[in-house]
Amino acid sequence: MTKLALSHVKVLDLSWHIAGPYCTKILADYGAEVIKVERPGTGDPSRSEGPFKNNEQNVNASGLFAYLNNNKQSVTLDLKSVQGIDIVKRLVKEVDLLVENFAPGVMKRLGLDYDTLKAINPKLVMVSITNFGQEGEFAHYKATEIVTQAMSGFLSSVGDPHLEPVRAAGQLRMLEYVTGTFAASSALAALRGARVSGIGAHLDISITATGLLQRSYPTVQNSYPTSPFKHVARYIMLPGIEKCKDGHVGISVLTGQHWQSFCFMIGAYEWVDDERFTTLPQRLIHQDIFQERLDAFLMEHTTEEVLALGNEWRVPVTLVPTFEELLSLDQYVEREFFVEVTHPELGKITQPGAPFRMAETPWAIRTSAPTLGEHNEITLKALYDKSTQI
Repeated sequence: MTKLALSHVKVLDLSWHIAGPYCTKILADYGAEVIKVERPGTGDPSRSEGPFKNNEQNVNASGLFAYLNNNKQSVTLDLKSVQGIDIVKRLVKEVDLLVENFAPGVMKRLGLDYDTLKAINPKLVMVSITNFGQEGEFAHYKATEIVTQAMSGFLSSVGDPHLEPVRAAGQLRMLEYVTGTFAASSALAALRGARVSGIGAHLDISITATGLLQRSYPTVQNSYPTSPFKHVARYIMLPGIEKCKDGHVGISVLTGQHWQSFCFMIGAYEWVDDERFTTLPQRLIHQDIFQERLDAFLMEHTTEEVLALGNEWRVPVTLVPTFEELLSLDQYVEREFFVEVTHPELGKITQPGAPFRMAETPWAIRTSAPTLGEHNEITLKALYDKSTQI
């Protein structure tokens, strides 16, 4: 088998839920050896979330856990015990990276703070993921996705400005996945630095700060007092998601060239230079007139016809498929994006595939997610055998 890109990296994963496990999932799927430490009996809380086969709850058969933890090893340790802490410290000697997402101060109370661990392994890179970061007024606040979205500006800027705010991405914990991606890329940069300098690093990753990084447009926009959008509560597009003859399409008009092509596409040639419509602020002012003309055009065409016209005129147009339709969409089938994984409890399950492709060192699912404590004996035996030899 081709050597994987991160086969030289060893990770100790003390994280749970989504952000931390998604970080270590990315690393594991590109070849890193990941030892996941879980609470005895219950394990990672994601083991208690579905979907479950036949809706029967089972710590070894959670669809969410199965996706987030392929290619990892599971070891159960009681971190409130002396023995559990001793084993973590022994493992720290062997790894390049430690990922945790406890509340600020927990690692210190456990005797596992970065200063203690770097004395054991000076090259150690430690990634700490929290809702608000290690310091600040909100550092110790409890939070879920709705809190982190609110405090990073998503809730106040999504949805119809005349209605209540809307949570971005529905039930999907979007910011946790985004944060996991940032954490993985940050960890790789720090690991590279540690290999060159021989000195590790402690990375403080905030979920809300990661969310705020996605808000660069309104941040810059707010810098200009004369901006027409400065005091607009929510940013909406026109056109946006629109109804046509047999469903919905998404239409995006971002540039002057898009606008001209859009006008030609819908046959509104006189609008090309009409100042009532050439910019988004003006279209919003004259929305009723604009929408009436657009609706008349769309209701004469099917989604496939509008998509074809968009491609012909080089206007960004998209179908709005259901998720079930996405699974069989030719684009993803041809690129083999969705993969089938055989799990000992769940059977064959479909999961999203590689986040990016590397020609020489490919992404791969080598093993399905582990059962709780599956690797206790082999991992601890190897650890203590090595200690005895020393």
